Amino acid sequence: MWRGSLAQRLRLVSGLVLFAFAATHFANHALGLVGLDTMMDVARWRTAVTRSIPGSLVLGLALLAHVAFSLVWLAERRTLRMPPWEAAQTLLGFAIPFLLVPHILGTRITSLVDGTRTNYAYVIVRIWPDGMGFQTALLLVVWLHGCLGLHAWLRLSPLYRRIAPLLAVPAFGLPAAAIAGIVTQGRLMERDLVLARRFDAPDLGARWQVPPLDSAVAAWGDTVTGAIYAAVALAFGLVLIRAAATLRARRFGVTYVGGPTVRSQEGPTLLEISRANRVPHVSVCGGRGRCSTCRVLVVSGEESLSVPDAQEAAALRAIGAPANVRLACQAKPSGDVAVIRILDPRRSESADKHLANTDVAGIEREVAILFIDIRGFTPLSERKLPFDVVFILNRFFEAAGREIEAAGGWIGGYAGDGLLALFTHPDGIGPACRASFAAAGRVDAAGGELNRQLAAELPAALRMAMGLHAGPLVLGRLGYGASRGMSVIGPAVNLASRLESLAKAADVQLVASEEAALRAGIAVDGLQEIPGLRIETVAVRGVAAALPVIYAPRAGDLAGRLHRPASA
Repeated sequence: MWRGSLAQRLRLVSGLVLFAFAATHFANHALGLVGLDTMMDVARWRTAVTRSIPGSLVLGLALLAHVAFSLVWLAERRTLRMPPWEAAQTLLGFAIPFLLVPHILGTRITSLVDGTRTNYAYVIVRIWPDGMGFQTALLLVVWLHGCLGLHAWLRLSPLYRRIAPLLAVPAFGLPAAAIAGIVTQGRLMERDLVLARRFDAPDLGARWQVPPLDSAVAAWGDTVTGAIYAAVALAFGLVLIRAAATLRARRFGVTYVGGPTVRSQEGPTLLEISRANRVPHVSVCGGRGRCSTCRVLVVSGEESLSVPDAQEAAALRAIGAPANVRLACQAKPSGDVAVIRILDPRRSESADKHLANTDVAGIEREVAILFIDIRGFTPLSERKLPFDVVFILNRFFEAAGREIEAAGGWIGGYAGDGLLALFTHPDGIGPACRASFAAAGRVDAAGGELNRQLAAELPAALRMAMGLHAGPLVLGRLGYGASRGMSVIGPAVNLASRLESLAKAADVQLVASEEAALRAGIAVDGLQEIPGLRIETVAVRGVAAALPVIYAPRAGDLAGRLHRPASA
């Protein structure tokens, strides 16, 4: 959470200081629900810290630093495309100075210039009722900007994710109570002034009498606001100048493996290039180099990328990334480059045509069943971040599912790091079994390719265990409401699951029933003579009779035997 450059850390610290000041300030406002004297008593203690020389120095430097770093961040951007939450936080942040300047001039600066006691009575007289809209806008903009920034930073913490629902109470309650406190005292002020005039009681309205704002201080507001406009305009101008320069700059290609190839020019980071070209790219921390979720595996053109700075190197060391993995928010290409987004946000799950069939309302069919499970995935997942675990599993399910569908099957369900594949065929169980063995061989090959692609992300290659059997099952849509999906019920499913467990125990990739192999047209005679392949009769839990099964070190060893016609 504290990763990032020195500038990013200073911006974060300055933001935390300002948020703490705003939160205590608004809590003081909320005491207006108790009484004006309580508000003013607490304010004396609070301002004793914030208006002391050290306190004023810290707050002033935090405000200047936060604004300056935000302007520099804007000026250095190569594109204004960003996630919605980041755009909202940015717009709110740049609105704050314009709303804040009059408030600071009317309170802190006035107190310094002529010694006016700018307490709550002074403030309420000045803002009630005409200025309440302006002050309410300032309060809400400051609070929303701070909460968005705090959420973007803390959401990397598991503890924060657990307690976030509880934090919603102060997040919504504090600004509401602050506004209510000021409104309450504003109405009491009106009542006191009315009573003072009606009963000629000047002492009743004495506390609400305040001197007018010094004309010189009021004039400074236009100067300061003009300077802010100029600084923001300069920052936006630099962005536009860079955008115009790109029209004539030399361009090169950025290829996303499994995605588009786009053209860019030297200067933007890979993440900025993704955003400018609307290429989906995960970035939990908003491109600040903290979370590493935007990282990419460089397939080619590594020499065209900028050298990792200390910030990026530290983040990559923290996750144990190899040399060809880079943070997209930090790496700047200067030539052709091809990358794989380690965390790909796109999900193109194909609709299963089998779920649309009317004959799965509840019928009995002979089905070939293939269970596939990743071996040793639990220890691997304990060494990875949660989004890495999801990414690896989804890449595995995507690779396996693609080959299963290509062989004519479909996914019948998922369970943790495993899946159930089902195969039927209009011509009977023979072709269905052939398709299941073919799918097992294709998944074996796809797993090898996936291991090559993810070699930089995996401490060890993914290994699979498969169980394959065929038999009669009941197919039907099970579940409730929108969660209803096609499922299968029957002893053949349990048997296939047991065979997958046998594959794990025997340290082989596939254990298939001899019955399924015969139905697929695989000549089991002579299989014992092939190195690695063996047939054994085993007792399977839940099955009365012993079952002949085939052990294959690789699923492709049996898929390669599919050279004879299937027997139904």
